[in-house]
Amino acid sequence: MAQHKGTSTFILQRATAALMIPLVLWFLIGMVSHLGADFEAARSWAAHPLNAILLALLFVIGAIHMRIGMAEIIADYIHGGLKGVLSALNWIVALAVIAGAAWAVYTISFAG
Repeated sequence: MAQHKGTSTFILQRATAALMIPLVLWFLIGMVSHLGADFEAARSWAAHPLNAILLALLFVIGAIHMRIGMAEIIADYIHGGLKGVLSALNWIVALAVIAGAAWAVYTISFAG
C-alpha cells in the first residue's frame, strides 16, 4: 500500500466535491429554466456543446466521487472475503456510470 494513499484519496474526495458544486448548480439552473418546456427544447439545451461537456463532467466527477466514498465505506465496515467482491463491484458500477453517461451525452449531442 502506498505511503500517502490516504492523503491523496482524502484530497481527491474533497476536490471532486468542490468541482461538483458549480456543476450541480449549473445543472439545477438549466433544469429549472426548462420547466414546462417540451422534450425537444430540453434535448436541444443538453445537445449544445458546452452543456454536453459540462453534463458529461458532472457524471464523470460524480462517479469518481461516488467510487471513493463507497470505497471508504467498504474499507471501514466490510470485513472478510466480501470486501474484495464489493470493491470490484464498486469499480464496475463507477465505470458503468461513466460509460452510460458518455453514451447518453453522445446520443443526445450527435445521434439525436
